[in-house]
Amino acid sequence: MPDPLKLIAVEADEVEILSAATEGLITSAGEMSYLKSARAFALIGSRFKWEDATAADRSGGPWHRIRSGLYIGDVTSVRTTGISRQKPTEVLELLSLSTHVGNDLETEITLNFAGGGTLRISAECVNVTLTDTGEAWETDKKPSHDDTPTAPQNR
Repeated sequence: MPDPLKLIAVEADEVEILSAATEGLITSAGEMSYLKSARAFALIGSRFKWEDATAADRSGGPWHRIRSGLYIGDVTSVRTTGISRQKPTEVLELLSLSTHVGNDLETEITLNFAGGGTLRISAECVNVTLTDTGEAWETDKKPSHDDTPTAPQNR
């Protein structure tokens, strides 16, 4: 198995790479934390290994998932829509990450989830890290999404 992935984004366009790598990441509200005093947001989830998917598709070999952590630093606030802290084990599937950088470099990073849930994270700058942890495992499901929001279906 290849080395674990570790990606760091410090520019808005670099977040697009992290977005591609985290598409289909399975997590829950209980695996997310806003550490206000540390000015950080972190989540852990099961990431589909897109970087290995093409070779697996060609060879007929298995796809893989791996536990991954997403860390966002220099956070000033976190707002949620459609994600309930009352349901800490409810499955959430990450569709994409997007960024908007304002004139004063204040950055809004949005995590968009299947079913319409969003996390809007305000930060002083782009400071995002994705790190794989542990060993990958086989999965028979490859994430795919149509244009209509639905509940997560791929694990």
